Amino acid sequence: MNKLCAWLAASLLVACGHSSSGGGNNGGDGGTPDQKDQATVDQGAKSVQSRQCVSCHNQNMAGSTTMLPYPSDPRVELYPPNLTPDNATGIGLWSDDQLATAMRQGVDNNGLELCPQMQHFSTMNDYEAYSIVKYLRSIPPVSQKVLRSVCPPLKTKDEQQSDGGL
Repeated sequence: MNKLCAWLAASLLVACGHSSSGGGNNGGDGGTPDQKDQATVDQGAKSVQSRQCVSCHNQNMAGSTTMLPYPSDPRVELYPPNLTPDNATGIGLWSDDQLATAMRQGVDNNGLELCPQMQHFSTMNDYEAYSIVKYLRSIPPVSQKVLRSVCPPLKTKDEQQSDGGL
């Protein structure tokens, strides 16, 4: 268990260390309602580009059905998920707060940790986080099922097979 905790802590530090500029000072503490209210689709589109989300999730944000290479650990199989507002295969059923939490803390809509390879933007302020959410909600939904990533010890192949690959 201690090895798992140490590995997880180290992985999260690496992922969080990749945060790009544009963060604020709230660190995901909820911020002010004004920041959420002032969020814009245009700013969200700019943030998605500047934070290079499209390099993994593709220009249409529908994810990748092709595994991304992760040379430092051959057990890792990364499939960036569909971030379009499709209800069946994308983020359509996620709340705005769940999306902001995923971006900043690396936790999905079920409270499970995302693969540490997903960049976490822990210093992203509410204005930027909810602007990205507004942008993602504004793009056309794409029905594209993406395999579930495998990132031991958090997500294993056995789990992927038992949960239908989600």
